[in-house]
Amino acid sequence: MKTRIISVLAILLISSQAFSQSKNVGFYIGPNFSNITITSPELTAKNHSGFQAGAYYRKGGFVYGQMGLEYLRLQTDFTANDSLSGKVHLNRLQLPLYGGLNLLNFSKKILNVRGYAGPVITYTISAPSFNPDFSLTDFSRFGINGTVGAGVDVLIFSLDAGYTFGLNNLFSSNFNGKADYAFINAGIKF
Repeated sequence: MKTRIISVLAILLISSQAFSQSKNVGFYIGPNFSNITITSPELTAKNHSGFQAGAYYRKGGFVYGQMGLEYLRLQTDFTANDSLSGKVHLNRLQLPLYGGLNLLNFSKKILNVRGYAGPVITYTISAPSFNPDFSLTDFSRFGINGTVGAGVDVLIFSLDAGYTFGLNNLFSSNFNGKADYAFINAGIKF
């Protein structure tokens, strides 16, 4: 009888920790690896690594929500049929809105493993180009992407990796393409 009571108390303690509400604010930075795909035959892309930096607010227990603000730079080389090529840097402000699961929620003060997914609303703020054929007006200013990812938290440090899928056309007209990218972020949370 004593072991049953202890077992029930242990289950209640773990489940109350699993569904308790916690709040975190964090900051991160890391590289991204673009995968810009062009479906227009008169243009090709050669992808390069870029970076992102941002901040987030996360709240929840076993199930959590997270929203943030992020600066992202995607870098690529575009080559047109007429052999003109050059680098293009897409600079974006992004609003990631994720829902996720804290898989080790009962031990999250020390170690936690997370999985998450959700939309990312993007706004292209500038597109400096070393290719005379492209300017900011050639790219869609607003967009929505989808992200899937996973993260590990150890004490106040975090490491995340994920993939963002471009859901709408990268260009405003003339060409068709999507801007996907993989990312790795290292961060700190409070």
